[in-house]
Amino acid sequence: MPEPARRTTQGGATMWSTWPHRIAVLMSVAIALFWILTPTSQTAATQIALNKLAGMTNTQVEAFIAAHPDLGEQLINSAPKEMAKWWTSQTTSEKEHLIRTLADGLGDLDGIDYASRDRMNRAFLAETMKKTTAQVAKTPADAQAVGMLAALKAIEGALNGKHSPARHLISFTDDQPPLAAVAIGDLDTARVVTFNVPGMGTYTNDMQLWTQSAQNVYDQQGLVGGNHRRAVVAWIGYKTPPPGVDATLGDYAARGGPLLAEDIAGLTASRSVRKTIAPVVNVIAHSYGTTTAADALAQNKLGVYSFVMLGSAGIENYIAHASDLHAAHVYSGEATKDPEAAWGRLSRHDPRAPGFGATVIEVDGDARLALLPVTGHAPILHSEWNDDPLSSAWSKIKDVKVFEKQYLAHESTFGYLDNGTESLFNTAIATTPSANEDLTSGRPTTREPVPDRAGRTSSD
Repeated sequence: MPEPARRTTQGGATMWSTWPHRIAVLMSVAIALFWILTPTSQTAATQIALNKLAGMTNTQVEAFIAAHPDLGEQLINSAPKEMAKWWTSQTTSEKEHLIRTLADGLGDLDGIDYASRDRMNRAFLAETMKKTTAQVAKTPADAQAVGMLAALKAIEGALNGKHSPARHLISFTDDQPPLAAVAIGDLDTARVVTFNVPGMGTYTNDMQLWTQSAQNVYDQQGLVGGNHRRAVVAWIGYKTPPPGVDATLGDYAARGGPLLAEDIAGLTASRSVRKTIAPVVNVIAHSYGTTTAADALAQNKLGVYSFVMLGSAGIENYIAHASDLHAAHVYSGEATKDPEAAWGRLSRHDPRAPGFGATVIEVDGDARLALLPVTGHAPILHSEWNDDPLSSAWSKIKDVKVFEKQYLAHESTFGYLDNGTESLFNTAIATTPSANEDLTSGRPTTREPVPDRAGRTSSD
């Protein structure tokens, strides 16, 4: 399995090279990993290196980086399992020291336990929020800073308040826009973990609504029979393409797929090193997220149980069959009233085509079970906030007739992961191992595969 690339900016430069301070604080970890990854005869040198680095100032570490420009990136790209081994080898006091002092460097590294990552990422978020707020106050016309602050507030908003179960900030980077992942449930103990991957136009300024979609999945999994301990990750860990022509290209998926693969591998590594029960892993993806997730699964054997594609923007042609995705179960669903998904498949194929081998799930509603239809391409349209007619989502509309028309339209439209939809119901069944059958037929409600855009009905 090829080693996934480490976090990158959209231009391809490593994140660490963009923020020199973060390279500095990470080098103590990186040097330790260098020794861990060398032959076992170097074990004693590991502790020597750690002790030496513990006494270095950031300036001294930066000088070391300048003298060894390739080493930092090489070490930070270390496998999650090695990171997990290194982290578990630290004493409780050493971990506490690292959490307090290196919050802006360690919280995004796969292999570290998620409770520690949550603490570090929340601290780094608060630090970044403070700096960005000051920057906006100083230069309010700085559109990039204003946009950054909006995204940071959305991430913070997804975490704040009383939630059941608790939410954890398992990943956070100060990219432009920032990237983040919020876990609903405890990834350190969950028996079933589901990654929720977004598509075009979903950025972290949508973090609250995307986290709501993950909450909906979590809740529905419980309703269909998932009594085991579980977690769902609202994952915005890559920069999604903006709506338009970019969504027909594979560049964003090629960059995002390795990041998703690394986070899944990091979960598995973290749990295996700590000798906890290996979790069952699912992936749910929407729109262009299906393209990204398919790249991740096709290029890495990640042991995924179920892969669910909703409103797919298409699977790259090099992925000829569902079996190439290395998932035990592959599902795909698309609403009849979704006018956008097909545009993403101008150069890719439809995973619902019979020859591809995915199970096609129903998403158009089922009156018999009082399940609502998906009415467009959106992943989610409803939340406690925007369903409230008195909220700021609606206060800007002053004309009563316009308000009534738009609010009634809102009440009658549903995305793929909205509560009450057949799409969410079937997605929950597909991602719940003990409930891989529905209440009536013994499986998610399905239909016959459909031809792809070229009218093909087989993989030829």
